[in-house]
Amino acid sequence: MLKEGSIVRAVEITQKNPKSWIFKLEKKGEKSTHLGRIDHDKILGQNYGKVISLIKGEVLLLKPSPRDFLRSFRLKTQIMYEDDCALACSVAGIGNGMKVGEAGTGSGALTSFLAWNIAPDGHVYSFDINEKHLKNAEQNLQMTGLQDIITFQVHDIRETFEVPALDAFFLDFSTPFEAIDSISPNLIGGGHLICFIPNWGQVEQTVKIINQSKELKLQQVFEINRRDFTINPEKHIMRPKFRSIVYSGIIIHAIKILSEH
Repeated sequence: MLKEGSIVRAVEITQKNPKSWIFKLEKKGEKSTHLGRIDHDKILGQNYGKVISLIKGEVLLLKPSPRDFLRSFRLKTQIMYEDDCALACSVAGIGNGMKVGEAGTGSGALTSFLAWNIAPDGHVYSFDINEKHLKNAEQNLQMTGLQDIITFQVHDIRETFEVPALDAFFLDFSTPFEAIDSISPNLIGGGHLICFIPNWGQVEQTVKIINQSKELKLQQVFEINRRDFTINPEKHIMRPKFRSIVYSGIIIHAIKILSEH
């Protein structure tokens, strides 16, 4: 049931290019759209999935996902695409109650996926050397309602840092191989290190450092790609789109191992 403080995504009901709006419900609140005003008081007590009528159309009330939040973020940096974020979380088995770290916060795209998956009992420790990027990410994450389980810190992750033992750490910046030695001591046994790398030239250096480490064991290296399709059942058309995100980057996955001694 929707109540005060619930996060709602209202989606225009139309066949082509529907618009959507994400907002937090407040008593006596309202959201202006080109279809008309959404009165918060009229949807308090309703359920997700409800269709409501406005002056110029209808909208569907949904619970927003990290993918939806990301599309509403104010972007200051190049971000990991939503498919990359979801895949990275899946590889590391991210779930409720886990403590995870990331470096290269940027606009907070991966941060939102991590927080969504570890909520409500886990915690995300997010590091970036650019204070302006962190402040923008904090503002973006306000709309998710997950900001209380995220700690942002201005820090060069290549230098030592202190956090509780982490289940996983995610690196999304240009030289991840420079930070591996400072991160591995903070991982639990069996903890995951995920590096997202957009350029092949950095893969060899990163893998080399992982293989030299006595605390990490390389698991897999793979490319991420995607092909979108245009589908028109009436005309029996299904073909790849001419413009789509075919390639986004490479994921390197390693595991923290414990010595017998």
